[in-house]
Amino acid sequence: MNSDIGLARKKFSAGILALLLALVSVTLTAPMASAVGANQNDLGSAMDLPDNSTSINSSQAVLNMNGNAPMASGALYGELDVNDDEDWFSMTLNANEGVTLQIAYNTTYTSSNGSTYTNDFELWIYDSSMNLIEVSIGNNPEIVSTNTSTSPHGGTVFFQIVRYDGYGSYTLDFWLFSTGSSGGGGNGTAPPSNCAGNGTLASDILEPNDSTATATMASGLPLSCTGLSIDSTTDVDFFEINLLAGVTYYVNVTFVGSNGDIDVGWDDASGSYIDSSTSTGSLESMTYTSFSNQTSYVDVYGYSGATNVYSIEITTDLPGGGQSFETVSVEATTLTNAAVEVDGITSGMNYTITLTPIQYFLNGSSNQGATTSMNFTANGTTYTNNATVASPIMVESEYCMDVELTDAAGTLSYDFDCTLIEVLQSAALSSTTGSHSATNLTLNTDYTLWWFVFEELEFINNYSVSNDVDAALAASIVDEATVNFTSTATSESWSINWTGITTMNDHVLVGILYEPTSVLDLDNNSGYIGFHDDLFVPQLPTMLIDSYSTSSTASTNNVDVKGADLVTGDDYIYTVRVTDASGANIATTGQLNFTATAQNMSQPTFTYTTPTMSGTYCAEVLLYSDAYVQLIGDSSCFNLEFDDDNDGVVNEDDLCPNTATGSLVDIDGCALSQKDSDNDGYNDSVDAFPTDASQYSDMDGDGFGDNPNGNYPDAFPTDSSQWEDADGDGYGDNSLGNNSDAFPLDPTQWSDADGDGYGDTSSGNNPDAYPTDPSQWVDADGDGYGDNPTGTNGDQFPNDSTQWADADGDGFGDNPAGTQPDAFPSDATQWADADGDGYGDNAGGNNADAFPNDATQWSDQDGDGFGDNQAGTAPDAFPTDGTQWSDADGDGYGDNPTGNEADDFPADATQWTDADNDGYGDNAMGNDGDQCLNTPAGQSVDENGCAASQKDDDLDGVNNAQDACPATPAGETVDASGCSGSQEDTDNDGVMDLFDLCPQTPLGASIDAAGCADSQLDSDNDGITNDMDDCPTTSPGLPVNGQGCAADERDADMDGVMDADDFCDMTPSTEDADDTGCSDSQRDDDNDGINNNLDDCPNTDLASTADLLGCSLDQYDDDADLIDNTVDLCPATPAGEQVNSDGCSTTQTDQDGDGIKDAYDLCRDTALGHGSDLDGCSEYQKDDDNDGVYNIADRCQGTDENQTVINDEGCAINQLDTDGDGVNDEMDDFIFDANETLDSDGDGVADRYDDAPFDASRSEALPEESGGGLMYAVLALLVLCGLGALLVVKRNEGSASVGSAFAEANQADSMSEAHFGGESKELPQIEEPQQWEEGGVNWSKAADGTLSYWDEASSSWLVYEE
Repeated sequence: MNSDIGLARKKFSAGILALLLALVSVTLTAPMASAVGANQNDLGSAMDLPDNSTSINSSQAVLNMNGNAPMASGALYGELDVNDDEDWFSMTLNANEGVTLQIAYNTTYTSSNGSTYTNDFELWIYDSSMNLIEVSIGNNPEIVSTNTSTSPHGGTVFFQIVRYDGYGSYTLDFWLFSTGSSGGGGNGTAPPSNCAGNGTLASDILEPNDSTATATMASGLPLSCTGLSIDSTTDVDFFEINLLAGVTYYVNVTFVGSNGDIDVGWDDASGSYIDSSTSTGSLESMTYTSFSNQTSYVDVYGYSGATNVYSIEITTDLPGGGQSFETVSVEATTLTNAAVEVDGITSGMNYTITLTPIQYFLNGSSNQGATTSMNFTANGTTYTNNATVASPIMVESEYCMDVELTDAAGTLSYDFDCTLIEVLQSAALSSTTGSHSATNLTLNTDYTLWWFVFEELEFINNYSVSNDVDAALAASIVDEATVNFTSTATSESWSINWTGITTMNDHVLVGILYEPTSVLDLDNNSGYIGFHDDLFVPQLPTMLIDSYSTSSTASTNNVDVKGADLVTGDDYIYTVRVTDASGANIATTGQLNFTATAQNMSQPTFTYTTPTMSGTYCAEVLLYSDAYVQLIGDSSCFNLEFDDDNDGVVNEDDLCPNTATGSLVDIDGCALSQKDSDNDGYNDSVDAFPTDASQYSDMDGDGFGDNPNGNYPDAFPTDSSQWEDADGDGYGDNSLGNNSDAFPLDPTQWSDADGDGYGDTSSGNNPDAYPTDPSQWVDADGDGYGDNPTGTNGDQFPNDSTQWADADGDGFGDNPAGTQPDAFPSDATQWADADGDGYGDNAGGNNADAFPNDATQWSDQDGDGFGDNQAGTAPDAFPTDGTQWSDADGDGYGDNPTGNEADDFPADATQWTDADNDGYGDNAMGNDGDQCLNTPAGQSVDENGCAASQKDDDLDGVNNAQDACPATPAGETVDASGCSGSQEDTDNDGVMDLFDLCPQTPLGASIDAAGCADSQLDSDNDGITNDMDDCPTTSPGLPVNGQGCAADERDADMDGVMDADDFCDMTPSTEDADDTGCSDSQRDDDNDGINNNLDDCPNTDLASTADLLGCSLDQYDDDADLIDNTVDLCPATPAGEQVNSDGCSTTQTDQDGDGIKDAYDLCRDTALGHGSDLDGCSEYQKDDDNDGVYNIADRCQGTDENQTVINDEGCAINQLDTDGDGVNDEMDDFIFDANETLDSDGDGVADRYDDAPFDASRSEALPEESGGGLMYAVLALLVLCGLGALLVVKRNEGSASVGSAFAEANQADSMSEAHFGGESKELPQIEEPQQWEEGGVNWSKAADGTLSYWDEASSSWLVYEE
């Protein structure tokens, strides 16, 4: 096995069981760390990784990975905890190796007490000089790599894992990869580590790499090279990439496109196409996911011979960017069998697997078994096999199987799997009980089990002084036992008990199994075959509060307690008490005795009288032994709140103790109806301005008070849309309100119908002359046209009442009757015509009059001073010739001898020229015409004007002296020698020149009847002679190429579209063209600069700017709500929700700004400042009792639906009590009399004074018919008077408002007697009421003695039944 790999495995293997001394020694060095030392196993190292870089070497936290690339570590694990804020380790690498390392961790950590923390770990990487290479923070997983540095790492990299927040474990993976070579990249070598060219068109640093044979090796990815070049029209750069199955590869080539177009291709080893990129921009990109292991080549070249400088980047989707690699894994299925699996191998290659068993013992020694080798030739990318190894020694240890994969070049990968051989397991089951279990025993063998329980703190304190394990154990063991046995089976188990624990410090149960003949040596960790320990915290007898009640309305409350960890049979004493916040007892059980019959048992319930004051109270239970040694008790505190009016404010803090049920109160317990915050005499429930003593009413609800003398008074108290009138003109200043003042600071103006800023009141300031026309407001000259020239019918002459329009804008009015009228109203260049000839006098204007004072002339084209009008004064006979103007003989030649074409015969209309000055006019048909023109000077002529040298007998134009052919047929054209075509054959082709259409036929050429050879003919008149014309029938007029073919006859790029119709030359042969001859890579239909084949958004608007994908901002719609991002005010609308034109759904809008989204707002028009509930409704919008009166104005909320509201305060008659007698108006027959309520017969006399309460015709008793009636009456009167006196005395002793119902009834009877015998039915004078309140109940007694009380539940009077 590779020695470096073995060392790494030993340092980061799965941890073995810690021995006793190791446990406590870590505690000695780090007493405050709850999860460090032997309790941790960071990265399988059986230790906590060091907390700083300086301790790495001393702690051996070093991974020697030199030469192992490529390699993947697989998952390793570490932990960070309290006082363990950092983990450090280092890794050694070769110079051409790199590493990528990743950690991942849970986002939260929940502790044993239920608290949850958010985790945030950081990952840092440094080079050998401790220079920071990269840091990863706040990502999870956190990833760092040596790839991010352009400087060498120096052979060692350091990793720092930081606990910024939270706790818990993390998973760590790392990948090793090759980073390059010392080669130059050419001739099939890898590029240098710093792959940077000089950025010029000279041969770059990777040359020669112009073929697959010399391709630059891109085996160590990622590859990034800059400043490379395509340095000539034939230069092609090749890069070799070994593709692995399942890996995605990316190639990006960047350059400045305007300097020359570069394209790229990608083929496999056989030349088959993989991918290509041939855009016209400055970036060529390719992506490919390989489906097999194969070799491929990327070629970079200039389009059509272009040269340029470029950069190339080749990467993969693997972590860190490196290549994939061969991996081997092993899984121990039993102690002697292992399953081996290999991945990522290449078919046809030879590999070797070596499997080595190693057993690690408790004392740190190890034993390596025989190595098993497996050689195989791969026939695919994976390989599996099962291997058998020797059995381990059956003692407490860790048995590991190390596997290594190699090929001819060396180690490719390794792995290991370890199994813990447990011989002894010990567990503390309670504070006094435990168990031991031994396995893997040898039959019929003698063993000794020694177990003991010791107090950890006592052991530590002693060992720190004595440095002797045996001495420390002797001082700290609280109980122990030895069990000798002979094994009758391969496993044994025991249940044990111990005593002697007197503290709740940490204790440890330890079991040690050894053979009786062995000598135990705890200092050197030898002599035993099994060891196990279990840390526990003992629990002393405890009395716990099991439950308690906390009712403030109950007269009593209870506390239940329960004993725990009691010793059965022991006697205990306990006390339960309840204390107030100061610790004073308010109730106690006193000392109670009991004998424990079970480890956990409940005690009788303690009941105590509920206190009457709000506050914090605590229930506490104290437990003692029967010797009055205090054991462990318990306590729990709670709050009691007393709130008689149930308003949420305790009585002690309630300044308004009788608040009506259901009222909303402040922190003092007062409802609005119970306080007057501004002391203005109006309670806050009716005061619209509870904090402003100068205002209390706001009838229109606009927030401005109705008191004109108060703060911010409302100038319009009945109009909620207006409240202020700064100029006092009776129109409100709120522009959005009713009858708003358009001029709030001008009392003379208030209306502006056309909105032009000028008032409509004609007598006001700055009145509007055009009140319905917003474009005009002033007419200074009073001509009916507004002075605003850009407005309706704008006056172009605002200070001239005779002019207003100037259609041509020349400054002269169009009104012909006005001042300075425009003679040419539609011509801005003319305005005056002095002679009235219709031509303007402005010489620089249109149709200017050249003769402004001559009505018969106006034009002089040639500028000679003579008018062009032939009918006018002194007309110009030659209007376009400035040198001539007169022609006396009318022959068309001017009489001015110095002018153009002067008339040599000004008086002879038949002659005008004599070129040879022989005195005969050149017009042969005119008078004395010259028959021989051009007579040489000085020669005499005859009557025909001919000299002797001018005669030509055959009349061929060649005088006789020079005529080589004197008999030329009449009419034939001759040459200089006097010969005609019928007389010559210039090209000797056998066809006389007269009949020869091709007079210069090459000698010997074949001709046609017209004397023409093919080299002289162009049948289709395309400029290409027939002998060179590949397209002899080209349509007339079409341009052709050198072969005589027009664009509609050729297809240069062979795309099926003739060049005449082809808008895109050079269409790639692999692409399909449309009817215009263009493929998608040549078209940009939306003109966004991105060709169709790369354009993700083919309909980009012309005015928009597109990104590299061809998309403009208004084509992105991140939330898919059909509103593009540029106008979407709500870019994250939930899927499926309907949106408005702003891209917002009702779950995102709040149109009334009340904090409730419209989707959930039942009242979407809540006014600003009106607080709303969770449904988005304010008290101004709600009518909870559906009585037609909003809550804000409803003084009687809760009106029954069957009741009719009778006022604008939302009250039904059964909710009113006008006289305040406690009886609602519906039940009260006397709503304005607080002393009376009942009149059964409706006769206006209260029943208690009515002797006939059910007879409306009378109210007095009928007189007695017997003669003794008067005597009885007098006797009754005396008796009643006596009783009346007693009543007066009695009432003086008691309350003035509360008395005996029976005494009051007697008084009423006496008053009734006083009215006996009267004929009139007048209301009695009521001196005492017969209704009263007693004990919170309203009582009423009728005249007949019937006693009734007011029942709140039924809202009616009920007869009281004794």
